[in-house]
This record gives sequence, C-alpha cells and structure tokens, in this order.
Amino acid sequence: MDKLDKSLDELASMSRKAPSRAQRGRASRRHGANPYSKPKPFVSGGVSTVYVGNLDWKVTWKDLKDHMKSVGEVEHADVLTYNDGKSSGGGLVRYANAKQAQRAINELTGTYLNGRSIFVREDREHGKGGHKGGAGAGELSGTTVFVGNLSWQTSWQDLKDHMKSAGEVEKADILTRSDGKHSGAGLVTFKTKEAAKKAMKELTDSSLNGRLIFVREDREGGKGGGGGGGGCATRP
Repeated sequence: MDKLDKSLDELASMSRKAPSRAQRGRASRRHGANPYSKPKPFVSGGVSTVYVGNLDWKVTWKDLKDHMKSVGEVEHADVLTYNDGKSSGGGLVRYANAKQAQRAINELTGTYLNGRSIFVREDREHGKGGHKGGAGAGELSGTTVFVGNLSWQTSWQDLKDHMKSAGEVEKADILTRSDGKHSGAGLVTFKTKEAAKKAMKELTDSSLNGRLIFVREDREGGKGGGGGGGGCATRP
C-alpha cells in the first residue's frame, strides 16, 4: 500500500510540473516565438494562394516570404523541390485573403528576387504548384510566346533549339535587365499560331538546362512583362 501511495504521489507531482499543450502555446506566444522556425506542411488556401515562378535556386522559403509580404499578410510560404530535394524554381505563397493574393499577382509580377524577374499567378493546382494545362492556349492571339524560368546559362540558340520541337521558330530572344544581364526569360516567335499553341501545351514543364520552363502567350506585345527597363539578346 505504501508503494502504491508513493507512486500516486509521484504521478501527481509529475502532473503538476508538466505544462499542458495550451500552456506551452501561451508561453510561446508570450515569449515571441520565432515565426520562421520549422514551417508546417503547406496547405493551399485556394484563391488566397499564388504560385511564384522563375525563382533563383538559392531562394529559401524565408526569402520568398519576406519578398511577398510587401502586399499583404503571408500565412505560409514554400519553395517547391524535386525528388532529390533541390529547388524546382517555383514556390507557393498563401495570403490571409484573396484580395492580397490578387495584389501579389498584379504588383509583384516582374519584380526581382535574388536577381531574377519573378512571375506570380493563381495557384491552379491547389497546393501542388504544377503548370500543366495553365497556358491558355485557346486565348492565343499571335505567334509569339513568353518562356520563363530559364537558366541564366541559356542562350538564344539553346532556346530556339529547344522550342523548335513544337514548330518552325522564326526568332528567339533572351530578355535582359537594364544592366544587360540575363532576366531568366525569353520570347519565341513561331511561324504559325498552331506551333505557338503546341509549344504552350507540350513544352511547359519541359527541362531546359536543368530548369523546368513554363510557356504562355506573350501578353505584352514583345516586351515580355519582365518589369521594364530591359532589352533583348536577339537572333533569328
């Protein structure tokens, strides 16, 4: 009986000493827990989540979060990776509401993060961050497409050679920043609309110089939407 009483006393003492989960949570908030420590797995917020592409391989989720919070409250940020753990050049950012996500799309596309001109669009894959099916091939009005997420080592010739699998390429441009450096994007003009549509459908998510590229219609009439102030390294 004495042993039983002693065990019960010890258990009671341990119960008094061990803080509950709620108590630990309150203590963490009181002491200002680091918001950047050990992010939880990403859960898409639907319309409040955006996909960010053309990221430099060295960009971390914290870099991404810090850049994207200029337009609203970022609840979570993830850099998407390949199976080997390396950055895929894309990421997901979830905002507090859809209005902030739309601001990110409108205001942060074409801004620079670690030297690359990023693009921001809605998360069409609900947290998976894929590109497939999102090129809008049915809305193509011309024969020029914008190609993003290019490696800085990609030349106009590399781009032309890669894109000609979809059809005859009349011209390939590498977009450059105002300082003449590679922006990570390019423009490709095909001979026909059919070839341009095929490129958007079949070459998005294809690999060029180690990066998964995306292909969409050229909405800026040859300017490429890279944030302004740049130029082109052009060859026919």
